[in-house]
Amino acid sequence: MKQSRDTPGLPGRKLKRLLHQLCERAQEDVRRISLHEESATHQLRVRVKKMMALLRLANQGIEKHTLQAMRQHLRAVKNACAGNREQVVQSKLIDKLTRRFHLAPKHRPQLLGQPLKAPPASDLHHQLYAVGQLIDSTCIQTLTEEQILEEHARCYRKGRQLMKQACETKDKRTLHRWRHRVKDLYFQTLVLSQLRGAERRIRRARRLGQLLGRDHDLANLATEPAFAMRRSPWVQVINEHRDELRERYLSLGHKLYAPPGTRFSCKILHCA
Repeated sequence: MKQSRDTPGLPGRKLKRLLHQLCERAQEDVRRISLHEESATHQLRVRVKKMMALLRLANQGIEKHTLQAMRQHLRAVKNACAGNREQVVQSKLIDKLTRRFHLAPKHRPQLLGQPLKAPPASDLHHQLYAVGQLIDSTCIQTLTEEQILEEHARCYRKGRQLMKQACETKDKRTLHRWRHRVKDLYFQTLVLSQLRGAERRIRRARRLGQLLGRDHDLANLATEPAFAMRRSPWVQVINEHRDELRERYLSLGHKLYAPPGTRFSCKILHCA
């Protein structure tokens, strides 16, 4: 027999089970770091971001202080793995820009700083174990599909609001916040792939997140002392590339967030 949309607890149980699975796989990623540091660290960070996005869907089934604690543990894991990955990303970005703008090798500045040691696995395991315990303590399993979709629509509206702000400013903080909401929408839509228009939203949100991520990396690169030197060609190179990216991510953002929030809510709740 086909389950009713309003069957209490069914969607919540599935969401809670998915969060547990992500937490367990994150533990497996930690065990792989000693052998495959770059790939395992990347996968761990992706799982953590996905968990944070799905926790937003479960907002109505988690007490405020519990949700805050879960986010703190997950941020601790993500931040602990950020150092070396940022150095790798910046190095690859410099190589790409050097080739694209035909800069002579002498103009390629070297990033300062030594490679960071991988965070102790015991610390990462502890943070993830705490997240697993907190998931157990929640009432996520009691959530209805309608409650979960309400939170999904809330995430969409917040991202649309930040897109409008991004159209009026190049503020790094605004773009950074928008990027996080775009990623939330992407990861949530992967789980809610049965919704109308989900395939197109997944494709657009993924690409938009990549463009905003590249802009974020360029903005961070511009703050490095080696790239802010007087008469350095890098200032112009970075600014030109960011201007080009801006046209692309704003155009794509308007496509992703085309329906107003109320129409989007009705669409995913089959009220359209």
